[in-house]
Amino acid sequence: MSGRHAAPRRVEPRRPARRRAASRTAPRPTRPWTPVVVALVGALGLVGGLGTQAYWNDVETVSGATVTSGSLDLLVEGQQSYTWTALDLANIAPGESTAKVLTLNNAGTTPFTVSITASATASDVALRDAMRVTVVPAGTVNQTSAVYPRAQSCTGTASFGPAALTSSATTVLSQSVTVDPWGSLTICVRLQLDLSAANETQSDTYTPTFTLTATQVTP
Repeated sequence: MSGRHAAPRRVEPRRPARRRAASRTAPRPTRPWTPVVVALVGALGLVGGLGTQAYWNDVETVSGATVTSGSLDLLVEGQQSYTWTALDLANIAPGESTAKVLTLNNAGTTPFTVSITASATASDVALRDAMRVTVVPAGTVNQTSAVYPRAQSCTGTASFGPAALTSSATTVLSQSVTVDPWGSLTICVRLQLDLSAANETQSDTYTPTFTLTATQVTP
C-alpha cells in the first residue's frame, strides 16, 4: 500500500419523496335520459325504414258449402213425350162428341205455369172447319151417352171454345195456372163434329195437336 487513504464518499441525504396529491375526478353530470330514448326511437325508425317489416299472419280457408241447381220438368201422363190416343173416336157423325182428360205433372223442383197452343190438320179442310174444340182447365168428363149419338162434355169453365182450330198455333190456355213441384194439373178437351158439317166431311181424318209450355213462376 502506498499509505494513501481513500477519501470517503459523500453520501447525500435522501430527500423525502413528495407525495402526490390524490387527483380527484369530478363526477360527470348525469345526462337526462329523455334525449337518449328519443334518439333510440329515432334509430329504430330508421332501421325499420330500410326494409319491409314482417308481421306474423295466419290464413284460414273456409269451404264446404254446396249449391245445386233445381229443375223444371213437365210430364204429360207421366211421360216426356205422349201420344194422346185416348181422344180417338172412330166414325164420328155430326152432333157426336168425345172428351178426355189430360194430366200434366211437375216432376221438377221449380213451380211453373202452363200455357197451351193448339192447331189441327185434316184430310179435308171442311172437316177441320166443322170440328169444334173446347179446352177446360181442371175440368172433368161428363158422359151423357156411350152409344149413338155418343156425347161427352167437359165440366168447368172453358179457356177456349167451342171453336174450330186452324193450321196455325192458337192459344187455348194462357199462363194463368201454377203447378207446384210434384203437383199436377188436369186439362179436359172436347171434340164435337158440328151438326152442320157438310157431306164432304165424310170418311176424312182429323188430328189436333197440342203444344204445352211450362214456364218458371216469376220469383
